[in-house]
Amino acid sequence: MEFWKDSDEAVRTIVKLQEEAFKDPDLGPALKKVNQLILYDYTESGPGCAVWVDCRNGQLSCGAGDPPEKPDLVLSLSADDAHRAWSNKLNPIVAITRKKIRIKGSATGLLKLAPKTKRTAEIYTQLLKDLNMADKILG
Repeated sequence: MEFWKDSDEAVRTIVKLQEEAFKDPDLGPALKKVNQLILYDYTESGPGCAVWVDCRNGQLSCGAGDPPEKPDLVLSLSADDAHRAWSNKLNPIVAITRKKIRIKGSATGLLKLAPKTKRTAEIYTQLLKDLNMADKILG
């Protein structure tokens, strides 16, 4: 991996990003509107390298590894491309057309969050600083 020392570091960081997004007054309500169980499958970067986000029924939860139920949407990409995407340095639409991100299920709800990518990147950058990972911030 280019940015992560191992898959555990990537997963821990991305779970913390989701938790911070839930608390954000703009992103939290927007995530609830997605109303899906989403699996970010980073397993090409190592076994168990995955994060799930449950936005169903007005609740928000997330975790590492496989989700508690069958996901409504699976996004498969490398942990490094996830880092680029969360940093707002990888355009998701371009990445999908170039097959850097592969989708199973309906991404309609998730596409509603496209206008929120800048805010997500701001939260992610601050999180990296807070976790003493400023060297991972993409300029």
